[in-house]
Amino acid sequence: MNARSGRLAYLPGVDGLRAVAVIAVFLFHAGVLDGGFIGVDVFFVISGYLITALAITEIERNGRLGLGAFWARRARRLLPALMLVCSAVLVYSIAEGGAAVRRVGRDVTATILYVANWAQIGAGRDYFASYDAPPLLQHAWSLAVEEQFYLVWPLILMAIVFGLGGRTRRLRPAVAAVAVAAAAASVGVSYWLKSHDASLGRLYFGTDTRAVGLAIGSVAGCYVRPSTLPASPARLDVFGAAGALALLAMMLWIDGSERWLYGAGFLVIALASLSLVTAAMGTGWTGRLLSIRPLVALGRVSYGFYLWHWPVIVVLDADRTGMRGPALGALWVIVTAALTALSWFVVERRAPLPAIGLPRRAIGYVAVGAVLIGTSSVATAVGNDRLQTAEFTVPGAPTAPSTGSPTASTVAPLASDVPTSSDVPTTTSIAPATTAMPKLALPVGRPLRVLVIGDSVAQSLTSSRTEAHVVPGFGDVEVLDVGNIACPVIETGEWWMGAGEELRVPAECDRSDRYESEIDGFRPDVVYALFGWTGGGGGQRLDDGSILTPCQPAFDQLWRDDYQRLVHRLEGSAIVVVSTVAPADIQDEGHDAPTRCLNAAIGQLDAKVFDYGGWLCPGYDCSTSSDLRADKVHFTDNEALRRQVIESILAQVLPIAGY
Repeated sequence: MNARSGRLAYLPGVDGLRAVAVIAVFLFHAGVLDGGFIGVDVFFVISGYLITALAITEIERNGRLGLGAFWARRARRLLPALMLVCSAVLVYSIAEGGAAVRRVGRDVTATILYVANWAQIGAGRDYFASYDAPPLLQHAWSLAVEEQFYLVWPLILMAIVFGLGGRTRRLRPAVAAVAVAAAAASVGVSYWLKSHDASLGRLYFGTDTRAVGLAIGSVAGCYVRPSTLPASPARLDVFGAAGALALLAMMLWIDGSERWLYGAGFLVIALASLSLVTAAMGTGWTGRLLSIRPLVALGRVSYGFYLWHWPVIVVLDADRTGMRGPALGALWVIVTAALTALSWFVVERRAPLPAIGLPRRAIGYVAVGAVLIGTSSVATAVGNDRLQTAEFTVPGAPTAPSTGSPTASTVAPLASDVPTSSDVPTTTSIAPATTAMPKLALPVGRPLRVLVIGDSVAQSLTSSRTEAHVVPGFGDVEVLDVGNIACPVIETGEWWMGAGEELRVPAECDRSDRYESEIDGFRPDVVYALFGWTGGGGGQRLDDGSILTPCQPAFDQLWRDDYQRLVHRLEGSAIVVVSTVAPADIQDEGHDAPTRCLNAAIGQLDAKVFDYGGWLCPGYDCSTSSDLRADKVHFTDNEALRRQVIESILAQVLPIAGY
């Protein structure tokens, strides 16, 4: 520590550790290292440590913390590169059009305002799910968590100083006590949310649930300095090696879906990270290894590398480049490195420091942010307006209240105009439901209640868990949507997507009593099961390692048996209507066989069936509904269109249920 300047002595080992952390995150996003996401937690610990150590030193020297100067330094370090990335994302989204431009306003606004983590919670995002078109700023959630810390923590430090009456000799114990309390509170909130069935997205993205790493780093910032480290480098290296081995083991063996992580798990990760941070400051082999020049150089620009790597991976995917494997990975590294260097030398190093004496600089930062937010919002508004005025209709959308009894939709056989093998059904034999008159009376004094279950397609039907709708012929309908990304029909094993890629089942869906709590609390009249994506999956990897795929008799039998078991269990509480699946990978051709086989199995269920696939893609022609979908399978996040979609589906599902 430099007592005169209040700055930390240069710590190359810590820069090297930053590099290791960002490499882990890159490998996670590249699909190479399942647990690489915990590299973000290493960043949290480093940030908590450095910010607290610097702030306490300044307070001890001056009796106060210059909040304006502190926040100005943070703005200069963080905003220029962030605004450059947001500008690039905005330009790309406008050029790409479609779903990209329709969400860029929300994403850029949330990123610039540093609330991206809460925005993703509100949108029901799952960080560990596979999206066909993931947001280009999805990774900004961690930047939001850190910036919220940068805004709030200095105020807490000044409150502690005020409470101590200026007695700075007691400052470090007081700050450490508050940080320990914050870490304990973060763990406690995680356990409480888990006990109340919070989604994985809420647990992962929440500032409260992820503050433990920042808090642990802050505790260390009170006491750990190069001058206070053990005199023996060997002792420090043992400490660092234990932390490194713990982190490596978790990176190799966890994938983010384990709910034990959310609480004690991230506390263990924070403590292991702290041991490695401490060892990185020493003179032993850990510090020397992490101080090699390539790692230190990458560590210094790790912020820019983190900002750019995810948009590069999303944009330069296998479909656009025609590349796969190591060649595609090398392309990602080269392009990310080039953009990082451009950002560092042209923007970040030249950015001015906002200062009270130079208000134009602060105004400039605010103006650039405002322009980005305004431009992206206008682009999204224009994109949504074009979508709403486009010449297409939602299939079967009700336009006026029905004057008579609603008629159940006829489930047409699926088209058979593509080559099929003898093992693949050419049509799906599903008897249409017929109702001349409503068989069941509508509830009196309350809305008709519909519980929507299923996977991410079901989740994309609504913008929030509970929504009210008015469906012609039925009046008020209350919908509780508990669709969940990667929620399967089959209860055993994992989804297998081909090329060795598995999609982990979320804990909420990996239970034999799934949906019980929702049914007990909501008391639905109808349960609508929409597992709309599953026909596009590669198959199922069972617990014994064997892989089954649609159209194999064993897979189709497992699908049918597990679906029937689910239907029979839920029928004890409500009327159940199940959906056929949509054509697999519905923007491509020649992948109809899985759909036919799964729908043939659905046709053999003892259940009421709505031909969702035929509704969405009549005769396998999905072009008529392409504007309704944000990507290949999920519905657009345009609120007006989404309401039309769910109300259209309800208008056909409810008669099939018997209303």
